[in-house]
Amino acid sequence: MDIDNFEWWYSEGEAPDESWDEPLTDEASSNEVETGSDAAEPLTFEQAWAQAEADEAKADATATLDEPADMSISPAKTPQPRHTIDPDSTASFSILDVPAQGAQAPAPTHRPNLAREEDAGRRSPLGPILIAFMAGVIACSAIGSVWSHVERQREDAAKVEMSVEQSLSRTRSVHVSVEVKDGATWDTARGDSQMLIHIVGRTLKGQAVDEYQYVNSDGDGIELKPGDYELTVDEAPVATDGTRFRASKRMVPVSFNSQAPDTVDSTPQGGFDLYVDAQ
Repeated sequence: MDIDNFEWWYSEGEAPDESWDEPLTDEASSNEVETGSDAAEPLTFEQAWAQAEADEAKADATATLDEPADMSISPAKTPQPRHTIDPDSTASFSILDVPAQGAQAPAPTHRPNLAREEDAGRRSPLGPILIAFMAGVIACSAIGSVWSHVERQREDAAKVEMSVEQSLSRTRSVHVSVEVKDGATWDTARGDSQMLIHIVGRTLKGQAVDEYQYVNSDGDGIELKPGDYELTVDEAPVATDGTRFRASKRMVPVSFNSQAPDTVDSTPQGGFDLYVDAQ
């Protein structure tokens, strides 16, 4: 039956024949099939729809049953995971992440591995540079401290050396013991002459000494720098009344260093005796 012609004919408003509502008999259907005549009466829309459904059901029933349905999945249609799952990865995923066929898989998202980042930081080339810089700073500080200490020692040594130099260059007063015998009196304060002393020796700085100095009746008057000396009487004194004296032939040693006081007493090493000269 031509459905298109049926719809057009039905849409023109012509009433269908009442005989369409009557069910076809087996004999009529058989005659229609056998003759294939075009003179068969047209079907209603409901009958045509029912016949089409029947033909479709018949075709499905007569389908080949020996061949099983292809239930395999084509590799091209196999859903592929969005990314390969790493057992060691801490990334989370869901079955909803599986893309449709032909879809572009997004880049996988991983949680940052803090341990690896920390290792990378320790392996950073700035680490050795920073360590070397700090070592250099510490070394410079240590060298500076040592240098400062050495400089202070040098300054202290220079001060000590200067002090020693000044002390060695500074003279001390040397006191000698003089004793008058025979009941005589020697007094330079009343006008008696002084006694001349011969001094031979060497200073601690290595300077040779050979000189003469006078002492008064108190035994004072000699000035010497630190060193080792020998003192002898070269000329005895004379009193104002004309009395002459003679001194004992004696040598008095005198030694002192830079730590000696301003006045050095030679009495422990000996002294001089004066006698009245009868001539």
